Amino acid sequence: MRRAARWRWFFGVSAVGLLAVVGLLAQGARASTLEGVPPVGHVFVIVGENQGLNRLTPARSPYLTGAIKPRSAFLTRYTGATLGGSLANYLAMVAGRFTRCDLNDDLPSPRCSHSWDSLFGQLDRQGSSWREWAESADGACDIFDHGSAWSSDIYTVHHQPAIYLTRIHGRGYDEAITPAAECRRDVLAMGTTAPDDTGAFDAALASGAVGRLNLVVPNDCEDGHDPCAPIRDGVRQFDDFLARELPKIEASPAFGADGLVIITYDSGTSAKHPQVLFDMLGPQVRPGVYGATAYNHFSFLRTMEDGFGIARHLAGAARARPVTGMWR
Repeated sequence: MRRAARWRWFFGVSAVGLLAVVGLLAQGARASTLEGVPPVGHVFVIVGENQGLNRLTPARSPYLTGAIKPRSAFLTRYTGATLGGSLANYLAMVAGRFTRCDLNDDLPSPRCSHSWDSLFGQLDRQGSSWREWAESADGACDIFDHGSAWSSDIYTVHHQPAIYLTRIHGRGYDEAITPAAECRRDVLAMGTTAPDDTGAFDAALASGAVGRLNLVVPNDCEDGHDPCAPIRDGVRQFDDFLARELPKIEASPAFGADGLVIITYDSGTSAKHPQVLFDMLGPQVRPGVYGATAYNHFSFLRTMEDGFGIARHLAGAARARPVTGMWR
């Protein structure tokens, strides 16, 4: 073969090889998007308590409606998994199931705890980190209710789903029993028990030392569960929490081009108004109001599994549709 011909052959083969590699990379990129949900980076899920979507008005939720909604995907047909029991809804979000005990919001116990798999376990096996951030907890894996409305530090255990999963907490709920290492590492207080203290969470945001998934659970004043002084309006209290914490989340070095914030409520207040807030904010989200498709907490779990590249869906998530149609 002549020298010129050899070079033409070499460059021709190289070009074919390069095109093949590009094709394989593109195929891999497409494969990483499951069911229309793009791969996500660090996710922050902020959960409020017991408010129907109809109560979130500009007068009571000025930050949500004025600053967040215009630049986010705002769903109008999203509901909790059940109207009864906060714990049932939190467990539906992370495990895809709940029991009659969970509808009663019992404290964790051998009777009301579960050996189920969960999104937390799925992330563990993938090698991805997660955190459950609990405002007004007095330490990691806090299993006792405490605080009061007047002092703005009400901590409620049944808003902490990871504690009810024995694969995370371990078996045995007693102040004399040390929780499992994973619970002590990943179920953390947002700060001290001082009023509305989120100092530890804020410091983690500033340094980027957060989980790949972060379930953010305000105390019962800031999540809107109880009317607390001085505002005494649960809807406005949650709105104020968002106004304080969302800018810190978006400013975190962990929140990059694939960061995502989801803001929702555990459940509505009545069968007449079951719809709750579900709002998604991030660089990969196309802003708008979306109401063509009905979703619920099982849909949330399936969407998180897809976004984290987890193909196997847990319990109710296996029968739910993912949240799609609003990704860039």
